[in-house]
Amino acid sequence: MLHLHTKRVGKLGRLVLPKDILDLFQLEAGDLIDISHTDTQIIVEPHRETYVCAITGKVSKEAVKIGEAWISKEGIKKLIEYMNQ
Repeated sequence: MLHLHTKRVGKLGRLVLPKDILDLFQLEAGDLIDISHTDTQIIVEPHRETYVCAITGKVSKEAVKIGEAWISKEGIKKLIEYMNQ
């Protein structure tokens, strides 16, 4: 379910995340977040040290997000091999 929060960007470009979001994602002052974007969206997510690859199912320290899935370098190689069959 999508929840909408309208916030104003401060003079220094800062946003304050609502307390219910901080609680939901167990974020505290000083925690890292990842900020990415598409052509039409800004995406803010809790920072992850590791990712579970949607293709291999293995935990990786490096991955790219495609849609809602994280894919490791190994997963991308497997996907390319599969596409070239």
